[in-house]
Amino acid sequence: MNFRLNHNQAHIPEHIVQQAIRWQIKIESGSISEAEQGHFVKWRSADPLHELACARLLHLDKAFSDVAVKSAGYARETLQKTDHEIDSLQRRRLLKGALGTTLSIAGVAFLAEQQGVRHYLSADLSTRNSREEFIVFKNSQLWLNRHSTVEIDEQKSNSITLTQGELFLKTAAIDAPVQLHTAHGVFATQNAEVFVRHEASYAIVQVNKGLLHYSAAASENSLSLQAGSTYQLFSNKQFALNSGVFDYSSWRQNLLTARAMPLADFLHELARYRSGHIRCHPSLKDTLISGVFQLSDTDLILSTVAQSLGAELNYLTRFWAEISPK
Repeated sequence: MNFRLNHNQAHIPEHIVQQAIRWQIKIESGSISEAEQGHFVKWRSADPLHELACARLLHLDKAFSDVAVKSAGYARETLQKTDHEIDSLQRRRLLKGALGTTLSIAGVAFLAEQQGVRHYLSADLSTRNSREEFIVFKNSQLWLNRHSTVEIDEQKSNSITLTQGELFLKTAAIDAPVQLHTAHGVFATQNAEVFVRHEASYAIVQVNKGLLHYSAAASENSLSLQAGSTYQLFSNKQFALNSGVFDYSSWRQNLLTARAMPLADFLHELARYRSGHIRCHPSLKDTLISGVFQLSDTDLILSTVAQSLGAELNYLTRFWAEISPK
């Protein structure tokens, strides 16, 4: 493969993903016995991919700590039957549940899925708290925003699957189109620059250059997206968005760019780059915001916006900020 190697690149088979998460939840919940600890050590050393899965889980230890804290009691109740449930459901090939995950077989595993753990384990490329650039498919450029994951298959029509977060793809002039998959549909493009955001119920696509062909997952709908267009795409319907209001791809330059954007919507976008909770008073939610803001200091963005509105910025805690009228 052409993309640069990093510790997140190797793909871990699904059955190892299941085993690693099962072990980690058992450890975090405090229900592991001394004998089981020995079995875990043997399992971890039996295969380099087992070790890699454990290393990735350690990298995601906050997610599992959250699971353990929120549901330790329930974990202790369900973990003893988890092995049997996984084996049984695997045999019946019913592991893929309503959430589109092979891990939603018990309450604890569901919480792990909600934390996004499974996507990081199975990703070929991923990011956590910073954006990164990669080279794929013979010099095509791929940027991943924070907390994003993709799976890549260069042998199958130059295929990329966005499983979480956001990407920006600048395709090189290559023979075969790049196939970009989401849960809501498939995109095909050559020599183009496109942004895609994955959400649970829809995708947002912005075409900066070139042409993008879209085929919906749950219908026969297809669409050709021209440069300068932005769409919200569901599995069975599509809506054009005003591309002049917000530049979804400006995070590549560490910027947040808005033009006459409602304050509530602006803060929703800013929240993607800040820990905690930010909100505005209901009387200010439709106030329009314009500007180019540096994402390196979200507190400065909040204070600048409040000042421009003649409002005040209040902190309930370090992680809870609100813009209110004076």
